[in-house]
Amino acid sequence: MTHQDSYQLFMDALDVVNRSLKANRGQGIYGKLIEGFDKYLNGHVSAVGVYGEDPKHPYDYFTIKYLDGRFELVERGKGEHSTHWRASKRYLESLVDDPQTYIDHPAKLDFDWLKTILPDSMASLFKKAA
Repeated sequence: MTHQDSYQLFMDALDVVNRSLKANRGQGIYGKLIEGFDKYLNGHVSAVGVYGEDPKHPYDYFTIKYLDGRFELVERGKGEHSTHWRASKRYLESLVDDPQTYIDHPAKLDFDWLKTILPDSMASLFKKAA
């Protein structure tokens, strides 16, 4: 499926991520990761760069915040926030086109960008979850 509007694509993809977080809360290693997100990320704001082919050249930005167990849109654009997550349009499309796969298999979600934000004590959880 082709998604023309990057705003709608991003919002739909973010919804899939949030649905996966909700479905996997309290479930095994991902439940522990989500507990860590709750503890260390609550209120954290980051920019997301959406790119086509080259991650160094995003064509759109979104600012998100992790709050109360989910990611929320703060604004379109990156404002003064650092870009921690660079997401390809192709990846966002795959989330939207096949949401149940990402809900049922959270290991397919791209959470690598959170490694730079979360404390080192959470690194072992990421390794176990991989």
